[in-house]
Amino acid sequence: MTGYDYNRPFVSHMALQAYTAIDAAEAARYGKTVKAAPLSNIEYKIRFSRLGGENNMKPPPGCGRIFMGYLIVRKCDTPEQYETWMPDHVFEELYQDAPHVTVTGANN
Repeated sequence: MTGYDYNRPFVSHMALQAYTAIDAAEAARYGKTVKAAPLSNIEYKIRFSRLGGENNMKPPPGCGRIFMGYLIVRKCDTPEQYETWMPDHVFEELYQDAPHVTVTGANN
């Protein structure tokens, strides 16, 4: 047994960790705070196929190979809230851990 959690792609928004944008332009464009969790592109595709109809989600990237990355929820708790996926190296250049931040629409 590998111990893999087959429900991992379906993590709730409430369980996601808060991150803050490092770059001011990124913060202005997408909100200062996002919620995110590590998720591969394949896992995001699985999530999209099940939850894309009920969650506002950007389509998944191509899946010719497996890449590690992050599920990201931007514009949290606003009518414009949406989910997307980003490769890990890009995410880690744009966001930093914000463990004590509460994400609400007014703070984004």
